[in-house]
Amino acid sequence: MRIRFKFRGSANPAEQEEVLAGLPAEAERLFPDETDPELAALYVTTVADAHGAKALQQLQRSTAVEFAEPEAERRLHLPEELEDG
Repeated sequence: MRIRFKFRGSANPAEQEEVLAGLPAEAERLFPDETDPELAALYVTTVADAHGAKALQQLQRSTAVEFAEPEAERRLHLPEELEDG
């Protein structure tokens, strides 16, 4: 399960580190080179499905996190004339 989350603007570095350390997998910035504070606060983590619900709940309950949500699965739908066959 991939989870996207965003730290609150008021979350200090120690609070952010505590949240990141509590996750069952590494998290990375969605926009690693971004200087805009809103975009720089967005992260993504990939956790095993067995731990996904617990990790999501943990992030959603944290006062340092503005939001946390599962990343939607995306698929490309081609018109019939472009499909193999």
